Amino acid sequence: MRRNVRKLSWVLWLVIVAFIAFYIPDLIRGPSNIVARVDGEPIYIADFQQALQQQTAYYQSVSGGNLPDDFLQQMQIREIVLESLIRDRLILAAARDQGLSVGAREVQARIMEYPTFQEDGVFIGPDRYKQILQVNGISFEDFERQVHNEVLFEKFTELVSNGVTVTNREIEDAYQRANEQAQFDFFVVSSAGLEPEVSELLTDAGVRMLFEENIFEYQVPERRRVSFAVIETEAIRESVKVDEQELQTAYAASIEEFTIPEEVRARHILFRLPPEPDEETIAETSSVAQEILSKIRNGADFSTLAEENSDDTATAASGGDLGWFRRGRMTPEFEEVAFSLEIDETSDIVQTSFGLHIIRLDGSRPEQVRPFEEVRSQLDQRITFERSEEIADQRAEELRVEVLRRTNFEDLAAQFGLELRASTLFSQLEGFSEVLSPEFTRQVFLAGRDRVSEPIRFGNGHVIFRVDEIVESHEPELAEVEDAVRSDLISELAEERAAEVADEFAARLEQGEGFDVLAAEIAAPIQSTELIQRDGVVPDLGRQSALVLAAFDHAPGEVGGPVKVDRGYALFRVTAHVQPDWGEYATQGDVLRNEMLNQRRSGLFESLVRELREQYTVVTYEDVTASIIS
Repeated sequence: MRRNVRKLSWVLWLVIVAFIAFYIPDLIRGPSNIVARVDGEPIYIADFQQALQQQTAYYQSVSGGNLPDDFLQQMQIREIVLESLIRDRLILAAARDQGLSVGAREVQARIMEYPTFQEDGVFIGPDRYKQILQVNGISFEDFERQVHNEVLFEKFTELVSNGVTVTNREIEDAYQRANEQAQFDFFVVSSAGLEPEVSELLTDAGVRMLFEENIFEYQVPERRRVSFAVIETEAIRESVKVDEQELQTAYAASIEEFTIPEEVRARHILFRLPPEPDEETIAETSSVAQEILSKIRNGADFSTLAEENSDDTATAASGGDLGWFRRGRMTPEFEEVAFSLEIDETSDIVQTSFGLHIIRLDGSRPEQVRPFEEVRSQLDQRITFERSEEIADQRAEELRVEVLRRTNFEDLAAQFGLELRASTLFSQLEGFSEVLSPEFTRQVFLAGRDRVSEPIRFGNGHVIFRVDEIVESHEPELAEVEDAVRSDLISELAEERAAEVADEFAARLEQGEGFDVLAAEIAAPIQSTELIQRDGVVPDLGRQSALVLAAFDHAPGEVGGPVKVDRGYALFRVTAHVQPDWGEYATQGDVLRNEMLNQRRSGLFESLVRELREQYTVVTYEDVTASIIS
């Protein structure tokens, strides 16, 4: 080859071209069957697709299968799934580097624990186990690798979590914060009420100064004007007629929809049990319940006993009334008894996950089918709506074909009998009020001038448009935005004045002046809260954590403030401060401990994943995942 290098030069060039064609694209874009690499280890497209399908199936089950076409893009499911896979691989890489390992026996033991591979609590055997995997199209090697990784992941999680602790003092503090309550009066020194006063201080020089110091905030966004035409489904709907036979056919096809299941109306008295109660607690609670049941059997009024004894605070006041309900609304144990009782019959004691119940049946309605005449109008509206949507979609498709042929916009409107209208100038942030559609607005600001769009679906039908005018984004002259600048300056001055007045009032309160007197001085109404917790809602102000937390730092009778709230400053007077019921701490302490441990473990893992991202190399191939989504 050395002697004939010149003669073979064309062969070398072919090799170079082939190398560029076959290898360089993979170096730039990544291989077509890999979506990412973590520390050099690939995440294959099959793993990504499987995780994506599982996540999508979950959302479909939650929504009843009604997911919009662009749901994956809107909810960024691709990014969520890929990030989850990367996190798992990072943790597995860290686990291996920590020297953790999983033996074959551990994998086998975990597989034997899966309920799918058990009968009567016993492993079904290796042959049937492999048969189940084969029937479901799962590779034996892939499944055991997943189980191996699952066990390794758990080992690492346990290793990290073992160092997380919560002290008794921390739990007590959390219980105190969660259950302490306060009540207070307050009034607001409103900046809005001071705007007329400060507007007299406004000067042209001040307006210009605010404008020049904040000119970027007054940037005028790009605005566009369009011509548009709408295929309105409402107009089509008026022309659609549905005959009697169609209605009868639709009724027969929808008979399940118009079938009202059996319903009962019941009352109950609940004797609540703690989670995972011991036998002694169950026996004590059962004894109390049995005593109440005996009173009912002897003729005592069920409603009165429910009101006095039931632990269900939502229904006790109404005598335990649960209203009408169908099967599937209550726990299985409760339903089985409720639907088996006769009217006015009272059950024995029934245990569910909520506690012990005594149930009384007040009424029963059998399954019934709504008659045709009752639902005729509903069916007519539904068929009319569906038919008009189909016609509108068909016309929109015909319109789309004509647009692709570059037909003149005015000719298009005339051909389809559409009214051509003009919009006002609008920005992307404002949108156009006559066509309330984010997609329409997005397309308008992507389109070139004089280009006719394809039909876009929105609430009232389908719209097409042509961009007629584009006003570029620009820094304005003061005259363009002077009203906005003046309004901002008045608000700023009023805010400063409100702070001054509030500070003056706080000083006068400390000197002993009356709370009510100061509120009356500025005609500010005094409002009162209920007993609220630290995350409580303040009347007319909503969640104002700074104000509520300030009140919790004061004893009854003390005043405080000012505290910044929306459009002003609040001063307050504490009227009550209720300490927690520490008798409940014994039952709630363990719940709080678990919540705090989980929060800390979650925070620790988030921190750990961030560190692992810096420690290990993560490469993603966006073009591969994007192609899957599209």
